[in-house]
Amino acid sequence: MPPLRKRITTALVGISATAAIAGCSAADTETDSSASPSAASTGATASGSPSRRGPYEDGEYTVDGEYGTRGSSIGVAITLEGDEITAVDVIPHATDKTSRALQRRFADAVPTLVAGRDIDDVRLDRVAGNSHTPAGFNDALEKIKTEASG
Repeated sequence: MPPLRKRITTALVGISATAAIAGCSAADTETDSSASPSAASTGATASGSPSRRGPYEDGEYTVDGEYGTRGSSIGVAITLEGDEITAVDVIPHATDKTSRALQRRFADAVPTLVAGRDIDDVRLDRVAGNSHTPAGFNDALEKIKTEASG
């Protein structure tokens, strides 16, 4: 095998392995019908930089989290007590029938995944067949952390 072709093949194998480890695939879309909720805990924001760490002021916080390239968003209302999420409500904003149904499934699944957990330990990945909406939720969490650091 010529050296350049071998390097490209090796690079692609490395990229594929990295994507598999990260739980990513080219098939991940909003219309995926797998409904298995999951939550990943990390100390990083979507950009990979370290997340803020508490303590945060107790209270109720409501923000919109943005995701995607078309200005998609989802509302998130959280009650914090001692840095723990004691209540959460996700408010779908989508107007398209399919997107709204996906956001509703997401909203129904989220409370069982995050209630009772420290806000710094919550970072959602794929939830109820949604691969993009969790990014909006994670964006909202970062905004809430900033507001609650106050």
